[in-house]
Amino acid sequence: MKNNEQLEKDVVVLLVKFKEEMDENGLKKVKPEILGVEEIEKTFNHIGIWFYIMQSEYFDTVTVEMDSDPAKAIEELRKSNTVAIKRAIPLDSIVSTPPELVISSIQKLVQFKVANNESFTVKCNLRDNSYNLKGKGNVNSADLLSSQIASILCRELDLKHNDRDSDWIVQIEELGDTTGIAVCRWEDVLIKD
Repeated sequence: MKNNEQLEKDVVVLLVKFKEEMDENGLKKVKPEILGVEEIEKTFNHIGIWFYIMQSEYFDTVTVEMDSDPAKAIEELRKSNTVAIKRAIPLDSIVSTPPELVISSIQKLVQFKVANNESFTVKCNLRDNSYNLKGKGNVNSADLLSSQIASILCRELDLKHNDRDSDWIVQIEELGDTTGIAVCRWEDVLIKD
């Protein structure tokens, strides 16, 4: 997987998150991360795509490298009867975790993808809640980092921030020493309850 730059065009990386707990028929039989990996394998083997599942530092998150259109993979996961998979989102970039690098990468991606008349929202999942921005002090929550990024995008790219009905989602996922970044439309994201 490439760090500090956009992902190569022939390899797509899908971030897949699993439910934290499953309670099937009142029994906790299988850990969601084990069943989730099996669900990915079954679905992607069924449609015949090459893929490689990489564990992250967190039990409920994996990245899946593949050579297929992410829309096709997400559509297959959407149609499949999965119980452990909570969310899947195609990543545009994976960068080292310093917030300045994350923000810079997001600015480049948003500038490239989002038109001036479109709106965006920022969703952020931090695990240790301790990003330190130069000159801004410690950013100790995902909400604060999200608002910092929204402010920068509005000010520097003249875009519209809208949390309720946005055209685009800017997703930030801490993966440990690296951070996954996605800038995509809502229909490109799989969210299951």
